[in-house]
Amino acid sequence: MANAWQAVDLIAAEALRILSDSLVIANLTTRDKTSDFMTRPNGYRVGDSVRILNRPDYKVNTFTPGGNIAVQDIRESSRAMTIENHYDVSVEIGAKEKTLDLESFSEQVVAPGARRLAEQVDAYVGSKILQGAGLYSSAALLESASDVALARKAATIQQLELAGRYALLDLDLEATVLGQTWFNQSQTRGSAGEASLNSGQMGHVMGMDFYSSINFPTSGGTLGTGVGVTNNTGATNLVGLSVLTTDSTTGQFEAGDRIIIAGLRRPLIVAAQTAATATAIPLVDPITEIIPDGVAITTVASGATVSYGGAIFDSRAMAVAMPLLDPASDKPSSVISDNGVSIRIVQGYDMTTKTETLSMDLLVGATAYDPRRITLLASQ
Repeated sequence: MANAWQAVDLIAAEALRILSDSLVIANLTTRDKTSDFMTRPNGYRVGDSVRILNRPDYKVNTFTPGGNIAVQDIRESSRAMTIENHYDVSVEIGAKEKTLDLESFSEQVVAPGARRLAEQVDAYVGSKILQGAGLYSSAALLESASDVALARKAATIQQLELAGRYALLDLDLEATVLGQTWFNQSQTRGSAGEASLNSGQMGHVMGMDFYSSINFPTSGGTLGTGVGVTNNTGATNLVGLSVLTTDSTTGQFEAGDRIIIAGLRRPLIVAAQTAATATAIPLVDPITEIIPDGVAITTVASGATVSYGGAIFDSRAMAVAMPLLDPASDKPSSVISDNGVSIRIVQGYDMTTKTETLSMDLLVGATAYDPRRITLLASQ
């Protein structure tokens, strides 16, 4: 085709292909929630939201013949997912660009813009990984096969899916892993070890598909030292409640602390700093498991200063939505979507500045669909 500018649909298809291929973190979030927003005609914008429900939990009771059953309420944990960002790349188009064929136009205009959009989407989606409830902390994070096995154990306790489990690392942690002889030698990993050493491909290790991203969020801090005992007097510590009630606590819980309750598989996240003797701990996400009375509460990695460098999660952990934007009514435009990824292309002419532009934009929202299925990896 001699002139790509005249075919906005082809430009949109090319932009979508490059955008989809350039996504890393977003492509691991296989819980596509775009369809939840597509319940009415287009017209979606920043601020639109839907509610998503996580499954409830129940206590197993022993039935005695002649006795009565214990009826339990259905208490679900709900989260909201909101379209939070409208990203745009607009490029001034001159007479030269308007004469290019699709291949040249893509190289000069479409590909750089689409890749930059993908980086921004990945950075945004990656920030939601920090909502994960699980935490594995180590002074020698992933520096040995045994440490990877312990990280896998922490994820397994949270009942992550055995199939479709990902280990996403930042570049520093990727370099640590690729430098391990057990990871890159054929006598320990077979041909996969050779591929890691020759090409830097990490591949499948210990039941996890390893990926890395420059857009993994940088975060960390000093964790609290709180400990305590649960108090189930009255209607407290039920599934669906967002406050953990205790008999007493010592030490201090910091916002973002992951706390382990004896007998439970998954940690809970502290929503706000507490006093040293607090008896009510606010939670980011509602309680999702049956909490026994009088069991110990402990801060994960108590008192440690940690830096998050990766996460283990499965195919049900994250949710992403990219609902369609409306096509422009007064300008050549095309809106295209595939597998939950969408983009809009609009050609325009500004009478004020006397310039012609190509606009590539999209809507995106993301959240931890089920924070219980994410285990953060932290060095300390």
